[in-house]
Amino acid sequence: TPLFTLDPQATLRVRDLRALSAAQLVIGPEGGLDAADLLLLRAAGAQSLALGPRVLRTETAGMAALAMLQSHLGDC
Repeated sequence: TPLFTLDPQATLRVRDLRALSAAQLVIGPEGGLDAADLLLLRAAGAQSLALGPRVLRTETAGMAALAMLQSHLGDC
């Protein structure tokens, strides 16, 4: 199952993803994930994924990411 961290600076976008049957998303705290967390996630195979250029609140980032993934993958 692919693992993604949300990062507005990432070059990988939802539109670039191929069909997925499952995905894991890591939503960071306000201010983003720190360098140590990012190193651990990268070591676990996580890829940075951008939802767009804007930084979303932690409370809404997960919902926005799921909605975008479901729409892109044809679940809606």
